[in-house]
Amino acid sequence: MANKVSGWKEKLLTHAKKEILIKFVAQAVPAYSMSCFLLPMKLCKELIGMIRQFWWGQVKNEKKLAWLSWDKMCLPKEKGGLGFCDLKSFNLALLAKQGWRLQINSTSLFSHVCKAKYFPRCSFVEASLGLRPSYAWRSLMAAHCVVRRCMRWQVGNGIIVRVWWDKWIPRPSTYKVLMSERPNFENALVCELINRATSEWNMEKINSWFLPEDRETITSIPLSTIDTNDRLIWAENRSGKFTVKSAYALALEEQ
Repeated sequence: MANKVSGWKEKLLTHAKKEILIKFVAQAVPAYSMSCFLLPMKLCKELIGMIRQFWWGQVKNEKKLAWLSWDKMCLPKEKGGLGFCDLKSFNLALLAKQGWRLQINSTSLFSHVCKAKYFPRCSFVEASLGLRPSYAWRSLMAAHCVVRRCMRWQVGNGIIVRVWWDKWIPRPSTYKVLMSERPNFENALVCELINRATSEWNMEKINSWFLPEDRETITSIPLSTIDTNDRLIWAENRSGKFTVKSAYALALEEQ
């Protein structure tokens, strides 16, 4: 990539053309590697340095004044930035995609191999780094927090989802109910809150178990008349499907 960038400097390019080359070539070249491995911080800095030099028109050892910091250049254009990709955050977003696949697709060969070696008795979001992990597993675990933060349950029949511990409330801050002391119902499941005969919420239990803020949120969750299973969804997207764009926005926020 260094040879490509240095070759571009010899041509007279407008800022619009430079922006296209940076976004669709320079920042896209390492995408495959970033979807499998966590790039070392030193390498990320070197790549960013080459891109910045190209943008500001620096040639060889020449140095020119950078009128805008890289962090601000990575902001969306509607926020005053140029919309460039922060490589570290993009790397985490691509790794989060692999982590999400491990969490929801247990039938793939990739999932079978990783689960047998690294988390045989739990799911990906409950897994730990373990002893002597490979660099590939270390890379996936770097995006562990992104997957955990954006994952929540969509209530079906409620037989899997735990009332007090799982994320199932459509509240963007935590996706959990406001905890209160309920020792007798510590391991209660959401199915206990549903009237199976009418496929409606059991208002008597909801009014006695939860605070007013949670009552309104829970009763706003639609229930299916068909016996459907609970499923994991990506909370940052309205469709519930994972997108690298939403994961990148979250990783950028974390960075």
